[in-house]
Amino acid sequence: MAAAWVGRGVAIAVVVVPLLMNLMAGQEPGIGSMLWTVVLASFIWLGASQSLRVARVRARLPQLRARVLARRAIPVTAEVPLSEGLRRAREAGAGAMVVVDHDGRPVGIVNEAAVNATPEQRRPWVNVGALSRALEPSLVLGADLEGESLLDAMRDTPAPEYLLVERGGEIYGVLATADVNRMFSGV
Repeated sequence: MAAAWVGRGVAIAVVVVPLLMNLMAGQEPGIGSMLWTVVLASFIWLGASQSLRVARVRARLPQLRARVLARRAIPVTAEVPLSEGLRRAREAGAGAMVVVDHDGRPVGIVNEAAVNATPEQRRPWVNVGALSRALEPSLVLGADLEGESLLDAMRDTPAPEYLLVERGGEIYGVLATADVNRMFSGV
């Protein structure tokens, strides 16, 4: 992080030093040389700024824990009307719904964006199964994942939501990519 701040200082010095030298010599700085200096300083500044962003992200990696960011999820079968599923989730204090088969095995995750896009008056007529994404093995992550391991798992299969499970396979909750992004942006 210190190197990035030094880089920003160098960028400023690249512009200021030649300007001061010209002024001290009693010369008017040339527009061409000043333009070239500003362009060069801009590249140095942008590189230093990118290094700062990377350092900030790396500093937050230890805070990235699936268990902490998980939304509590309730199991629902695919034929449950959306309005009923939302009512159950609200009563349970859950922030997500997982579609399960009649044996209780998870088969899908209800997509939050699809739920939000469904008009209120249509929700009693739309089943949660119609708004869910089939649960591929790569969308099932261990609830104990943390830091770079969690990011790597999410990068392997980009998705809006992931099912978090305990080591025995029990549902722990749902990890929303939006929540991970908010953690990194500091919102």
